[in-house]
Amino acid sequence: MTGDKSYGALRLHEIFWSAQGEGANSGKPAVFVRLSGCSIQCSFCDQREAWQDGELTGINVILGNVEGVMRRYPDSMVVITGGEPLEQDISLLVSGLKERRRFVAVETSGCLYQDIQVDWWTVAPKAARDFYIHPKLAARACELKLVVTDKLSLSIVKEIREKISFIPIFLQPQFYDLSKFQRTYHLFEECQRQGIDNIRLGHQLHTVYRIR
Repeated sequence: MTGDKSYGALRLHEIFWSAQGEGANSGKPAVFVRLSGCSIQCSFCDQREAWQDGELTGINVILGNVEGVMRRYPDSMVVITGGEPLEQDISLLVSGLKERRRFVAVETSGCLYQDIQVDWWTVAPKAARDFYIHPKLAARACELKLVVTDKLSLSIVKEIREKISFIPIFLQPQFYDLSKFQRTYHLFEECQRQGIDNIRLGHQLHTVYRIR
């Protein structure tokens, strides 16, 4: 894939089809557009290869590749992810997908914001940024995902819930490991005991099925 300078370009890591593995859309078919670049670089990240580099690829080329995958899997949503996708201007990509009447989701850490008309915002605030969520994005987020690490406490979940009170928060294990599952469940249970609203126990289907 090469850049098409006539219609912008993005640093692209890969495009692939799979099932959405996390959150409220878990299990739904999806075409993933994984962009390169991430300044946060969490220690538990399972996509470190997308932190840097990537191939500069024209928007039209990306759209063409997505449409090629969609012809094989027509009932799919499109998920723009990373890396941290909002470290690049994705407005042309999103508008191109919406012109094709695609359901577009964006997965982001929440530190940055772009005023773009996507159908679904998944926000996964990170400890490395003190779980900061941009106020404008907080008003538009559809779901929150929190990876249960040693740095995530009940008080932090409460604080996030107080700031954003109307969407589900999914608690997800750090790794595909029994001890991580248990820690996640215990935090989920404590949230229920404390009466924290709309907290859900999350998972990662892609690790269960050993797919992307």
